[in-house]
Amino acid sequence: MKKYFTDKEKVYCKIIDILCEYKGLDKQDLLEILRDKSCRHLYFLLIKKYKCCDLELIQKDFPSLNKNNIRNNVKKAEEKLLLNKHIREMYFEAEEIINEAK
Repeated sequence: MKKYFTDKEKVYCKIIDILCEYKGLDKQDLLEILRDKSCRHLYFLLIKKYKCCDLELIQKDFPSLNKNNIRNNVKKAEEKLLLNKHIREMYFEAEEIINEAK
């Protein structure tokens, strides 16, 4: 298992694919991910865990996000992970899918 030298863009695309599949969206409708609170929290938790917080990578799909938005959303998502069982279950399921794809 590669621990330190992973392709961030590949993992990031897998995160986007998982969220699009969950919401039944095409990649053209990515902004819908940020409108759904549980998807938004899951998105920020996963990009933090897999170190895909590269601003250029994120801004290709979500041009309105900046460093402060990302930091604040990650903080909110971490709080929700502790409090919300649904988000916690989604997070662990998505984590399994991403680890299988590596």
